[in-house]
Amino acid sequence: MVYATLALWGGYAHRPTLAMTLVLIAFIFYLAAVVVARPLAGHVAFSIAIVLGLLFRAWLLPKLPFFSDDHFRYLWDGVVQIRGINPFRHAPIDPALAGIDDALRSQVNHPSVPTIYPPLAQVAFLLAALAPGGIFALKALWLACDVGIAALLFKLVPTERRLQAWTIYWWSPLVVIEVAWNAHLDLMGALPLVLALWLARRPQPPAWGIGLALAGAALVKYFAAALLPAALQRTRRSWTLVAFVLAIVVLYLPYVGAGPQLFAGLSTYAELWRFNDALFAVLTWLVRSPMVAKGIAAAIILGLVVGSVRNEWTLERTAFWVTGAILILSPTVHPWYLLWMVPLVAIRPNRAWLYLTGSVFLAYYGLGAYRSDGVWPEPLWIKLAIYAPFFVLLIYDGWRGSWWQTAWRVFTQRAGGYGGEAALENKQERY
Repeated sequence: MVYATLALWGGYAHRPTLAMTLVLIAFIFYLAAVVVARPLAGHVAFSIAIVLGLLFRAWLLPKLPFFSDDHFRYLWDGVVQIRGINPFRHAPIDPALAGIDDALRSQVNHPSVPTIYPPLAQVAFLLAALAPGGIFALKALWLACDVGIAALLFKLVPTERRLQAWTIYWWSPLVVIEVAWNAHLDLMGALPLVLALWLARRPQPPAWGIGLALAGAALVKYFAAALLPAALQRTRRSWTLVAFVLAIVVLYLPYVGAGPQLFAGLSTYAELWRFNDALFAVLTWLVRSPMVAKGIAAAIILGLVVGSVRNEWTLERTAFWVTGAILILSPTVHPWYLLWMVPLVAIRPNRAWLYLTGSVFLAYYGLGAYRSDGVWPEPLWIKLAIYAPFFVLLIYDGWRGSWWQTAWRVFTQRAGGYGGEAALENKQERY
């Protein structure tokens, strides 16, 4: 009903907070569905889950994006490539591009910044620009990735958890809204990442396949390259590394003519962008310097990557925690960035991250003010609503069943006069 309302009723057009509220209502129903689906199984329940997920997408697929205008940049990058122009060489505002679909160019956000999107994304933009339909060609590409992820989840998740996993992913309001409606590209990177996880589960993981898959993810969003060290320890390292590097080189070759401009947009993004940050905001407040905070955040992520290798984590576990750490330590966390986490949460259910995939919609609270006066307010209460329950759940679930909880139980029992033997007995029962 909520998606039908968004599709058929235009009353929220000038009130983004109303649209945000409707999406949050959909998220509440979604959480209830995830709980209900947990004990269910069978072909009938699975068929209903598939059909309803398709229906959710069908309602919003014909609608133009509402919460974001990133699709204009996607299409613009494709259009300039059709003209034989390197999208990394010029910002849209560059006079050299005057006369190239000026109507589209005028709608591109941050027109003074060259593209930040890596080569595989650029190939997708080119294909969408060549195909009829414009924005709907983009949506068709992203929805194909959406279906691909759902198919891989069917193989990755055990039969007894398959319906709940599918409900977590296939019914996710974040996926439905940000892909079927807002046309964001992130599932194009999440698909090869999930493919790499599936390949890593095989009895003899194909080293080259995992290398190519991780390269595909990194060529949509660069951060996925942080998963390469974990992949190298579980495959024939040389083949995985060669496949990864070769894919990067081959896809960058058509764009190297941009020279120093190749990473100019990315550099601007890394230096200046900041929105809806979580732990990065805390770090900045503590050290009083965004640059120092970025250094600390990078060191934490590097430490996590090194720890995942030293402790021989599976690629699946590494993907979950490294991707999650990058998101909560990033200066910029747009709602669609969480699309990378939804399939990982389906594979490894986690209450905290499940909550965040819905609460992150509150980040759109300032959209109305931004459209009217160009300033996007981020009141403290919004950030607290988005992140405080997330961190409480994350810490609680991390504490529950941990060595620290066991040690604390033993300590409190001894302090209460239960004696060492009773404490030890309790500890053994816990395990």
